Parts: sequence; structure tokens; C-alpha cells
Amino acid sequence: MQFNYHSPKSETELAALLNGMEDYCLLAGGTDVMVKMKEKLISPRNLVDVSGIESLKGIRETAGSLWIGPLVTHRELMDSPVMNKKTAALCLAASEVGSPQIRNAGTVGGNIGNASPAADTVPALLALDAKVQLNSANGSENLPLDKVFVGPGRTCLKSGQYIAGIHVSPVAAGEGAAFAKFGKRKALACSIVNGAAWVRVQGGVITAARIALGSVGPTPVRLYETEKWLVGRKPEPAVFAEAGLQAEQSVRPIDDVRCTATHRGKLARVTVQRCLEAATKQAMEVCVCE
Repeated sequence: MQFNYHSPKSETELAALLNGMEDYCLLAGGTDVMVKMKEKLISPRNLVDVSGIESLKGIRETAGSLWIGPLVTHRELMDSPVMNKKTAALCLAASEVGSPQIRNAGTVGGNIGNASPAADTVPALLALDAKVQLNSANGSENLPLDKVFVGPGRTCLKSGQYIAGIHVSPVAAGEGAAFAKFGKRKALACSIVNGAAWVRVQGGVITAARIALGSVGPTPVRLYETEKWLVGRKPEPAVFAEAGLQAEQSVRPIDDVRCTATHRGKLARVTVQRCLEAATKQAMEVCVCE
């Protein structure tokens, strides 16, 4: 396999390089790209290694949100004190990605850019209202994360665009978030179903909710209708059970080597129910403590 290797050291250099370039692939941690190239699933003419761009690394607090650099590894996310304090569900999702070796190399931006329906960090990011900043030589735009995915392995990124940052909302007092995953084994498991939920509880009722699922369709999904249905209802088992049933009825999973579509639907129901239970428990505990 022959390709041209590029290693820009700044975003300015990256944007200029990608402007007008054809048939390229961005390389961050390489845990997906290199495997695909080795198996001849992709054969880009240009391989653009972005791992040396310092401005795409790090985690920092901004006004009302947390900024995650696309080159942040899953291990760095797991070990971040601020992320564990304010987005523990996302840290848990990162801990479920692959193996220690993959978590040490694989990046959050790569998990998004790879656009796998089973990506473990994506449901947690969706539940935390993630926004993705897309840069290019022509400017910058911010999109809700669920608008980035257009199909299995496909994103909306135009030629020349790259992920420049991810903004997520921290979990505040009176709020809770949770993540859950089902796989065929405890480690190195591609998700059969994964999911996350975020809720706000005020005055004994749910006042806002976000629910996301992966591995139940061609892209990860937000359950907007169920989120609306939850608002104004008490956080109790019967409500969570009904929300889970709505999830099972709304998803469109497929049969594959890991699971049947029917079983995936049932797991979607259980995932939503468990995540809502855990998220509301956290929200109510925080309320009591404060």
C-alpha cells in the first residue's frame, strides 16, 4: 500500500493542507484507521497525522461547559479529575472502550469521526448535550453531536473540515447522568446495546431529560419523544419502565453476528430503564446533600 504521509503541527497548517486535498484520511490514535488500512477496507492516497497538534489536546472548563480536545485519549478522559467530578457517566463510557492499549491510544475525536453506531463514548456525549466544533480553511461551525452522524461510518463533515473540539454540559446539582453497556463479554466487547441518560429533578418531578442509545440503528440516536414525555412526571419505577418500553418500540435494530434485532430491542428497554433509574437517583441524592 502506498500513500503520502503528512504531519501538520498546527491547526493553521492542517486547515491549509486539507483545503483542496482529495482522498485523505485523518490519523489520530490510529486504533481504527490502521486496522482498516491493514485489512484493505480503506486505501487513502493521503494520510494526515494530526497527533502532533497541541491545540487539539487537553480538557478545560469554559463558560457553562467543558471543552474536550479531539485528541484527548480515553485514558486521559477516565483519569481527568474535573471530568470525573462533573461528567462521571462519560468517564465510565470511556472506561468501556476496547482494551487498556486501545484506551491509551484511541481518542474521543476518533470515536466520533469513526461514526460507528456502537461507539461507547457517543451516547454519553449525546446525553451531556455535546456540541462539536468543525473547522476548516473556510471558517468554523458548531453542530449538535447527533447531527454529525449520517450513517454507519459516515459523518456530515465536508472536505477540508476536521473536529476542533467537543463541548459538553457539566452535571450540576439536582441533575444526574448514567451510562450502561451490554456486550458479549466483560472486556474488548463491541456493544450489543449501549446508552446513557441525563435528567434534572426539581420539586419531585423530572423537569428535563436527555436519552441516547447506540447499536440500535445506523447511527447513535437521541430519544426526543421519550424525553418530552418524561417532563413533569415523577421519577418512579413505573415511569422508567414506560420510558424503556417506548425506547424498545422506537428503535430499529438489525440482526447481526452479535445479537438478534428482537433481543436488541429488549436490551434497549432495559438500558433506558436502568440509566434513568441511576441518573435520577444521582440527581435526588445531590439535591438532598446540598
